[in-house]
Amino acid sequence: MIAAIVILALLLGGGYTAVAGASVYQDLDGGRQALVGAQASMTAAARTGDPAELRSAAAQLKLAERHFDDARSRSSADPALRLMGGVPGAGRQLAASTHLAAIGADVSRAGEAAAEVAIQVAALKQKYAARALTPEDLQSALQEAQAIARTYSASIQAISQQLRAAHVERAQVDTSELVGPLKDAYDAVDRALAEADTSFRRYQDVRQVLSDFLGVQLPA
Repeated sequence: MIAAIVILALLLGGGYTAVAGASVYQDLDGGRQALVGAQASMTAAARTGDPAELRSAAAQLKLAERHFDDARSRSSADPALRLMGGVPGAGRQLAASTHLAAIGADVSRAGEAAAEVAIQVAALKQKYAARALTPEDLQSALQEAQAIARTYSASIQAISQQLRAAHVERAQVDTSELVGPLKDAYDAVDRALAEADTSFRRYQDVRQVLSDFLGVQLPA
């Protein structure tokens, strides 16, 4: 759906161009499907607390990243598509698809970094949530929580960097001249980025998230 209109425009360039455009579409759709699968695994993990669901989500996010990177490479480097990119109408749609693929890759990488933190937090929850914490348990949990906060502070920075990169890509696209399906895709992108920004602000302080989980304030 996302790149269907681009493929139609590229048909003007001949059979090879049509095949190249179809490959871009397939990678964009493959990335979309992998993101949907990752979201389903994340939702299941939120309900069950199962770290295996989060590991599945991380694998799906990695697959989505590969699909989006492939789509971006093909749409920006394929000779036939570059030729058609010089046609004003088709060029705008193709450029928007290239940026869309880049945004998808950025969001996928941000999700991978978030999944790293979530896997560790879920494992901690699974270890201690099923029983009342003794003083010894609490001390051990605090130490493990602090280790998570230290180890994955880099993941929080990575999420921030990838979200910023996605916003930079988004800022380069003027949707006013995009055809309907592609414009709809960018409307969905805008909603997704807004939700990601909100979630990041809420959960960027890993120490506070862990403190809320344990019911005590972690030392700075």
